[in-house]
Amino acid sequence: MPERGPRSGSSRAGSCRRPLPTRPARIRTLALRDFLLRVALLALATSGSVGGAAAAGGAADGSPAPAFRRAEGQRVWRFPRDHGQHPPYRLEWWYYTGIVRTAEGRPFGYQVTFFRQGLPGAAPGRPSAWAVRSLYLAHVALSDIAAQRYRHASRAGRDSLGLSGAAPDRHAVWLGPWRADALADDPHGVRLTVDAGDFALALTLHGRGPPLLHGTGGLDRKGDAPGQASWYYSQPRMETAGTLRVDGTQWRVEGSTWMDHEFGTSQLGPALAGWDWLALRLDDGSALMLYRLRRHDGTADPASGGDWVTADGRRTRLALGGADAPARDVRRATFTPGRNWHSPVTGADYPLEWHLTVPVPPEEPLTVPGPLERRRAVPGPAQATLELRITPAFDAQEQAAAPGTPFAYWEGAVWAEGTLAGRPVRGEGYLELTGYAGPLGGALR
Repeated sequence: MPERGPRSGSSRAGSCRRPLPTRPARIRTLALRDFLLRVALLALATSGSVGGAAAAGGAADGSPAPAFRRAEGQRVWRFPRDHGQHPPYRLEWWYYTGIVRTAEGRPFGYQVTFFRQGLPGAAPGRPSAWAVRSLYLAHVALSDIAAQRYRHASRAGRDSLGLSGAAPDRHAVWLGPWRADALADDPHGVRLTVDAGDFALALTLHGRGPPLLHGTGGLDRKGDAPGQASWYYSQPRMETAGTLRVDGTQWRVEGSTWMDHEFGTSQLGPALAGWDWLALRLDDGSALMLYRLRRHDGTADPASGGDWVTADGRRTRLALGGADAPARDVRRATFTPGRNWHSPVTGADYPLEWHLTVPVPPEEPLTVPGPLERRRAVPGPAQATLELRITPAFDAQEQAAAPGTPFAYWEGAVWAEGTLAGRPVRGEGYLELTGYAGPLGGALR
């Protein structure tokens, strides 16, 4: 229905002051603004981690959108400042996935993701509290593994009037009442508070050790074109404790969380159909992140890769795809899909079981003093392998497309079981699969 014009009022002759709109008109105006905001937010990339790297923005050749900085060169990281927002880059996201358990051992998986998308031409120095510089989007999901039930919700907002935002100097981001707040006693810690109606979570996450910088000094390349990269770090093992509320029942839980933070400007190239991302914590104390940037023909793009870090902090860079041999300090992993699950909601077929192999780097040969001050090499152990079978905690962990979620994707808790150098090893983590329910549209192009 078209808006009515303002009523004639009793203002003084010659006055150009317009009367205030009636209450119904103000309601319609706010509803229109909310609708336009949601339409704009459909351009956001909407799944965590590598998903964010495929965000809208820039040209297809990887060149940045005007007025935004490319992720390139070198960076001096400073924490806790770099846990905060980075407005010079167009897209940024804070991503948390964890598996927590009650005292009786009942497991739950959870995901909380906050996205920030800067607006081209937004002046950072504008004094008005109404000024909008960034749009925000948040996804939250809870996997009740024992009941095999998956719940999810999303919110959208803007940073005017402090309705949404992120701190510039600490680990704090919020979208309305959904919040991640910095801890006073831990520069890497955060408290998550989300109430989605039929489920809610209030969890405190403590960092263990310094953040893990991916790629080269935190610059993680996603393609060959200039700017096809993001600044990317993780906190693989955040000690987690707090409460979950599910259908009116509250549970005290403890467990571990994987946290990702990425920011950049350019998108991935047009040859990519989606991505498969995995983060695991193994019971030997190591942690592993791997992403497969998937081409339309199903092969892995040469930029695919990740990191494996041991319990004592030693890092091994991983590569997937491509015919060229990786660099000397990079190990070639294989990540092979197995059983598919057919979604009754979207009709998509998601590969939910995977086989992962990673060559274990042998110890460097040692040189020890020999007769007449000669030196001899003592070889390290023979080549070993990490072999894992990845299976879902349960199949139906799909986020269907909805307002604030422009495309459907699978994101859920998984188990890992296999061997490391012949010894049994187990693990748990999260798997993210995109591009199987149809084209990603503006979120990738």
